[in-house]
Amino acid sequence: MNWQILLAFLVGLIIFIHGIENFSREVLSFAGARFRRILRYATKNRFIAGLVGMVVTGLIQSSAATTVITIGLVSAGMISFAQSLGVIFGANVGTTITAQLVAFKVTAYAPFFIILGFFVGLLKRPYRYIGRGIFYFGLVFFGLGLVSDAITPIKTNPEVIQLFSNLSNPALALLLGLAFTALIQSSSITTGLVVVLAGSGILPLTQGILIMLGSNIGSTVTAMLASTRLSLHAKRSAAAHLLFNVIGVLLILPLLTPFTDLIEFIGGSEARQIANAHTIFNVAAAILFLAILTPVKKLVTWLVRGDEKEVLIGTKYLKDALPKSNRQAFGLIEKEVSYSLETVFDFYEIAIRSVTNPEKANINAVDKYEVLEDLLDYRIETALLELSRRPLSEKEAKRIVLLVRISNLVEQLGDTAKNLGRLPHSGSIAGHSMSPEALSGIQNIYERMNEPFSVLKKEFPAKITDYTKLMRHLGTVRPAIARGYTQHIKRLQKRQARGGSIFVEASALLEDGTDRLKEILKLCQHYARLR
Repeated sequence: MNWQILLAFLVGLIIFIHGIENFSREVLSFAGARFRRILRYATKNRFIAGLVGMVVTGLIQSSAATTVITIGLVSAGMISFAQSLGVIFGANVGTTITAQLVAFKVTAYAPFFIILGFFVGLLKRPYRYIGRGIFYFGLVFFGLGLVSDAITPIKTNPEVIQLFSNLSNPALALLLGLAFTALIQSSSITTGLVVVLAGSGILPLTQGILIMLGSNIGSTVTAMLASTRLSLHAKRSAAAHLLFNVIGVLLILPLLTPFTDLIEFIGGSEARQIANAHTIFNVAAAILFLAILTPVKKLVTWLVRGDEKEVLIGTKYLKDALPKSNRQAFGLIEKEVSYSLETVFDFYEIAIRSVTNPEKANINAVDKYEVLEDLLDYRIETALLELSRRPLSEKEAKRIVLLVRISNLVEQLGDTAKNLGRLPHSGSIAGHSMSPEALSGIQNIYERMNEPFSVLKKEFPAKITDYTKLMRHLGTVRPAIARGYTQHIKRLQKRQARGGSIFVEASALLEDGTDRLKEILKLCQHYARLR
């Protein structure tokens, strides 16, 4: 009899887990891109972001999936670390829907959803995806129904009662919820089972709440693992998820008795009480953390330290349609070009760091800057094309041509930075490092480009001070590179050279970048005279 009960329980559990995993997968395959767009554009307001996190998680039934998508967007530069916090805090509220549905006895209607989903799934796209989602939604609750039926005969078993009475130790109950959720990577599965056990009279309310609290912490494991190879700011988002859940649990533990009394006062069946406790706790925690979002951001930034600059893929000034005034339109475009210049200078810093310290080369940052530079060039040229269709004076027409040329050159400068940053990981060069003398030579060449970079960043679109001095300064780069080649040949003859190909290619790319920079300086100076 016991083996039959165990077998029925395991079959129900497997169907439940299989259903919830595939339900999440089907919804994401059908609407994953839409969710990413929604998350990207709905994060400007913290409370709207929280609401979106709740709704998306409620639909896909996985706070882990929502959080992983969110930190992926942070790593890709689509949303900022600060913007991600609202979504992450709201995601926990979305996971409470499973528990509420179980408490509402949706399990009774599971066969209907399975049958409906199966037949809708036979239709053509997009109904096929919708049908699969409905099918697996039914499977989730059908599995839970099997679990509930399987454990009904053992709710009065002394051994089972003794097993769950051991969970009166809060630490043990918390640890069970944490470990089980971390293992199966779904708090929805844990809370769904807790509601079923409570509804069957096996699990007392207090122990059920403690397991549920532990599952909140366990749900952070997926995001923490996903963030290990992502950007610093993605790591901060994952850390914020962990901090949110841990602090929330620590805050409620001293208040566990009055909290349990409140849940009992609200009333309902044992299953309903667990579901209500899950919802009330997560909603209260989300509201609290959304209200103190700025201090939370500062705390996480302090805990997860690093100097990696956060780069968001998007324009800074050309957000909407151009103003009707030509003067204002030129002003916005000039600001965007200035931002593009600032971005490409930061790009060079990342690239040089990759060449001089290959072990810490940040290829993700290189790729992100490349995407940003291409986007800025495209958006600037689109705005200039729109402006060129208006009635223009001769001077304004010349300014448009110059801005197009400057933007193109900045984008080309970004291409040299991209190639420079990828050198340590390209082909036969990968894994090789330069000698200290070669590294010093590369650093020396780059430092000669630094001053023009800084001046352009500060002074565009105004007239450049010390223009002649800067051009003369850049004129020293080619002779410096020639001397570097001579010294490198001597090192080769003495067999003292390491990473020879990297040195030669890096020098050539810096020489190319210098030529682009000189052209940009000339055009910017010419542009300033036309303003």
